[in-house]
Order: sequence, then C-alpha cells, then structure tokens
Amino acid sequence: MSVIRISRPRRGWSLSPATVLPGGLLVRLFRLHFNYTVLVDDRPVGQIGDGEVKVFKVDPGQHRLRIRFVLLRRSKEIRMLLEHDEEREFICGTSGLGWPTLREASPEGGR
Repeated sequence: MSVIRISRPRRGWSLSPATVLPGGLLVRLFRLHFNYTVLVDDRPVGQIGDGEVKVFKVDPGQHRLRIRFVLLRRSKEIRMLLEHDEEREFICGTSGLGWPTLREASPEGGR
C-alpha cells in the first residue's frame, strides 16, 4: 500500500477579498470553518477540517487528487505516480477568494 497524507493548517485572520465581502466577514466573525471533501480518482474518500491531518491508503499506481468545497468549488487536480510503500504529503487551504487550494509539501518538511 501507498499513503497520501493531507494536512490543513489552521490559519489566523487575514485580510483578503473573501474576508471583506459580507459573506466572508460573517464566516470569520462566527468562526465557521467548513470541511473539504478529499477526492482520489474522482471518488470521495473522506473529509478534512481546519487544523487536521488525514492519511489515506491507496494502491500503488497512477492517481488523481483534489479537494472540493460544496459541489462546485474544486482545487486544481494533482496527478501522481505512487510506488509500493511510497508516502506523499500535501497541504490544503483556501485562496484569497475562497477557492480550495492543494499543493505538495516541500521535501525539507517546510510548509
């Protein structure tokens, strides 16, 4: 088996168009934090919330990874080839406009 590890670090208050718009401001004021759905090969495999780390075991081979919020907001798709017992780490978050983001963690362990 191979492993895909996704972390979603907690973020403090930041000024962006999403926080200035009335809807974004209400979300910040009431501390609403929504879960993202994790999709591997276009199939939902779990959810990840603010400040969580999730581990998903997958078979070795070619895979597609993305996260989504609600049904229409999706991150860009990441394609990868996993060898047997290989582990890949990714970090997810939100862009300044509220769209989910997903990127591979740096090999040095820095985020």
